[in-house]
Amino acid sequence: MYGIEAINAHNGWAMAITGAIIVMIGLTALSTIISQLHRLIDLLDKRKDRNAEAQEEQKPPPALKTQKTSSPLSDLSRATENFRALTQEIGETFDLASLYQLFSQHDDPHPHLTIRSLREQGYLISAGQGLFSWHHPTNENKV
Repeated sequence: MYGIEAINAHNGWAMAITGAIIVMIGLTALSTIISQLHRLIDLLDKRKDRNAEAQEEQKPPPALKTQKTSSPLSDLSRATENFRALTQEIGETFDLASLYQLFSQHDDPHPHLTIRSLREQGYLISAGQGLFSWHHPTNENKV
């Protein structure tokens, strides 16, 4: 017996349909897992962040040697020295969101106005790709 007669005699059609269903269920499960993988990764990242925050809470933050300026907009050149000391922890180049968070954490008044004034007066210069750095004054300005 060969061909379609053999397939009919030995339940070949049922096995072919069952195999196709198993493959489709497997592919559906795999695509569902892949589509939800970002949630699992976010969950793991949050767990790592919580562990890092718990360790940071245990050790006291280092004391920064900066003078609190009640009105940084009145003397930007003096205030800039304090701001540079604060930004050493976020690096040489930084985005404005990080600078804003840092100013807010240290209770500096009017972070938005301060950042805008620093940019307008040339103390903050663009380093490209949304990053900024402090303008390093040249020796020409010093008398």
